[in-house]
Amino acid sequence: MGETVLLYNFTGDRLKKIKMALLPLKMRIRIVEKPQFLQPLGFLAGIKGYSESPESFEAEGFDDELMLMSGFTNARINELLSSLYRHGLGKIDLKAVITPVNVGWNSIELYNAVKADHEEMNKGN
Repeated sequence: MGETVLLYNFTGDRLKKIKMALLPLKMRIRIVEKPQFLQPLGFLAGIKGYSESPESFEAEGFDDELMLMSGFTNARINELLSSLYRHGLGKIDLKAVITPVNVGWNSIELYNAVKADHEEMNKGN
């Protein structure tokens, strides 16, 4: 499916800035809503071989902003991050890339892992 950015809980001006930053880079953007939180990440990113789950998420979920990238090279990730910075987005604490390990996870599993990693890396700061 090419380069896809999944966005969680971005709203208002921050969502507008992300769209403005990514539009010139021709990256596909998908806003993931809470009812979709149980879908496999591979399905949400449009990766072949992953199908929609019949489940709909109806719990509280999470409210933190999270950005998930799929189909990116390291160079393109750097371009994306530079463009976000140039467009005044500031820091996005929770970022991840779809990997062979997490492609079958759902958004809640991803969030829990990324949040734990972020907290571990920022201990004592």
